Amino acid sequence: MSVKNIMKEELKRTSLFRDETKLSIDYTPLDLPHREEPIRKLAHLFKSLIENPGGASKKVIITGTTGTGKTAVTKRFGVMIQEVAEENSIYLRYVHINCRRYKTSFMVLNRIIQHFNPKFPKRGFNVAELVHILSNEILDKEDAYILLCLDETDLLILSEPSIIYNLTRMHDDSLNSKQRLSLITIAKSDLFKKNLDPSISSTFQCSTIHLEKYSSLQLRDILKERIKEAFFDGTVLNETINLISDFTAESGDARYALELLWLAGKYADDAKSLQITPEFARQAKVNLDPGIKREVIRDLGLHLKLILLATTRQLKNTQKAYAIMGEIEAAYRLICEEYSTESHSIKPRGHTKIWEYIRELTDISEFLSTKVSSLEDKPGQTTLLRLNVPIEILEQILEDEIKGEFKLS
Repeated sequence: MSVKNIMKEELKRTSLFRDETKLSIDYTPLDLPHREEPIRKLAHLFKSLIENPGGASKKVIITGTTGTGKTAVTKRFGVMIQEVAEENSIYLRYVHINCRRYKTSFMVLNRIIQHFNPKFPKRGFNVAELVHILSNEILDKEDAYILLCLDETDLLILSEPSIIYNLTRMHDDSLNSKQRLSLITIAKSDLFKKNLDPSISSTFQCSTIHLEKYSSLQLRDILKERIKEAFFDGTVLNETINLISDFTAESGDARYALELLWLAGKYADDAKSLQITPEFARQAKVNLDPGIKREVIRDLGLHLKLILLATTRQLKNTQKAYAIMGEIEAAYRLICEEYSTESHSIKPRGHTKIWEYIRELTDISEFLSTKVSSLEDKPGQTTLLRLNVPIEILEQILEDEIKGEFKLS
């Protein structure tokens, strides 16, 4: 088959995706679940840009670990305040710059100017000249204002700390001049300020908004909202959503959760599946974060291997994301019978010992995790077990290791 025909065939394939770009890191949705409060804080801190433009320069630091929504919150707020400014006949522009890409003062200043004048040359001026052009020939001349966001600020400031000073003080030479630039800086933490010169550090005496990690329930809400845009109705199982949110709950990283969801969708498409099941999420996780190390399994005791195999078999049979303790115990007893021989009988351990084995498995490997939850049809709290790696692969490795231990064919 020719390359062209392969492409044509691929284009004809059906997909579970309605629009996979809605899972992209570059996409900012209209609604940001569980981030209304930081947006409200930004609105409060920057409302003077609308009420009294030019009156004072505002500066805010937004901190938080990867995937907590720092960039999305800032971009959504930036678009909103620019729209409100236009409604009030104020020439305010929101400019978002990633300092990982624009790594020097020159590159940052040039990018800001190009936002107002796309044809502005990329070479031919030094930093001082760019500051003058931005201040006098653009902002003052056009009566314009900037809300500038420097994303991953710490990468730029540690190498060129003067950029903040130059930007925030560029109107200080003129008496009673309008303050035309306000600043949002984004970083994982504000520790970078400790290494700055006092004259620069004083610039950061400003408000800080810290974004906490998302919880499992919050990640679930984020996934559900994004699924509405990215996938056709009914294609993503609730079990899959719950599993992905639990996979990523420890890090609280929504970006990672969305990447897992996207990759799980790709695996489902490749398998020509009508739905994205938990197993596709497990495959996605092991692809992004490889977790099956055969030597770890080999070092496990026999009953640890048998319990792990019981978990894989139970989840494989039910096609669910979780299994309850009682189901695992029953499957474990059957497996003990399966591998017992005339010369070597395997006696199942009791409930308490099985629970100790499960706790040991969660401590020494990344294969198995547990959580306590309430089930609709059962009173009280129940322990749920999940696998963090693909069932088929883990099952085969376990069977090989157990057979090898007994030298079974």
